[in-house]
Amino acid sequence: MELQTISTARTARYISLGEPGADIQHVWFCLHGESQPLADFAAQLVNFDTPERLLVLPEGLSRYALPAGPTETPATVAAWFAPDSLLPDLADLTTYLDELSEAVLAQCPPDVPVTVLGYGHGAAAACRWLAGGRTRYDRLLLYAPVFPPNIDRRATLVGLPERPVTLISTTTEAFTTEAVGAGLLQDLQDVGLSAQHRYVSEGPLTLAALGTVGK
Repeated sequence: MELQTISTARTARYISLGEPGADIQHVWFCLHGESQPLADFAAQLVNFDTPERLLVLPEGLSRYALPAGPTETPATVAAWFAPDSLLPDLADLTTYLDELSEAVLAQCPPDVPVTVLGYGHGAAAACRWLAGGRTRYDRLLLYAPVFPPNIDRRATLVGLPERPVTLISTTTEAFTTEAVGAGLLQDLQDVGLSAQHRYVSEGPLTLAALGTVGK
């Protein structure tokens, strides 16, 4: 018995806060955390939803339902990668996000500034995407980032273009000790990337907290 793979087309889902068009001045691609319902993630970003800013929230390709009580409706969530299919999942997410970003940016003004925000495991997914893909971007925001142990973090960071990186940690971390960020900040600096570290309080995300007022 041998496990084998085959490539096939997939239907991916995403939420768009705003519509692509000639009036868009900033585009954000925002990657959710592990087992985080996409609608919940969108609710955290409503403060960023302005007429001149387009936010695109792709959903991971591995969708599944969370356990629910007898009277509850199961919530659909997604993961960016699974431990036993890491390399194929990383290749798939890079292809998927490159195709999505290409389709979105083609409808916006040329050279519109692009921000990528990765939340929790979405931060690791964002780094792998940008290190191995073809999508241009201007800055990278990593919020409470968590890199699974089977992803080589340093090797991933080496592949990132020389773009500014902001690492955001909460003052009351609810993720893992890795999300505190000191080790990741050191890795970013060691590979020659311009990185800053910010601390924010728990609660709704704001542009001011991320250090991106007006962008």
